[in-house]
Amino acid sequence: MEEYDLTVLLIAYNEENFLENCVKEVIRMVTPLHLKYEILIVENGSTDNTFNIAKKLSSKFPFIVAIHLDKASGTNAIRKGYSVAKGKIVANLDVDLSTDMSHFKELMEHATDYDVVTGSRYLDPSMVKRTFDRHYLSLIYNRIFIRGLLGSKILDNGCGFRAVKREIGNELYNKITDDGFFGPNEFLIRAQRKGYTIKEFPVKWTENYRRVGLWKIFVTYIIPVTKLWLKLTFRKNQ
Repeated sequence: MEEYDLTVLLIAYNEENFLENCVKEVIRMVTPLHLKYEILIVENGSTDNTFNIAKKLSSKFPFIVAIHLDKASGTNAIRKGYSVAKGKIVANLDVDLSTDMSHFKELMEHATDYDVVTGSRYLDPSMVKRTFDRHYLSLIYNRIFIRGLLGSKILDNGCGFRAVKREIGNELYNKITDDGFFGPNEFLIRAQRKGYTIKEFPVKWTENYRRVGLWKIFVTYIIPVTKLWLKLTFRKNQ
């Protein structure tokens, strides 16, 4: 397999309003870095026009690859991306560009020294714009469940702005059995338990508000947290 310096992995679910602009921004930020790279779009079971836009982009740019998944699944989509990525480093970012792309160069600079690099909304809260309820729900979730129950030393375990060595991403995502959207949180827990070097740095982040009901939050995050705690506490070699 031909190997690249970087794969920018975009997980796209119903992102028809954001995808083209996201790709444009990625190209704008990566080109000056003089890296051999690809943009890998994993269209994640969308019900809108996202995959057609992804195919159009891949036909226009030879370094863009578009993959379709029939069923939406946060973790499985990321796992699929890592399995086909050609970059030594895989960078993840939210397609709606919640994290300011001015941080991309810094992300890549840290990636030369660390196994895992992740943006943080909690290291400098003055850089973050989000609604009151989402801020405190996220704060409670990270402090009580992820840091308290699971022992994470990372302040923000849910930021979607990351860079990971491809082989580490493959290794750890293949151990994650939850196919919902808890996977990126579990990834950081497992990376810490394996002793991989992790850099967390502050980023400017603006919420693109999409309301999620409390029951969905419970099913998507709290139940998987509990299952992972039980697994890591009472089973060996997890």
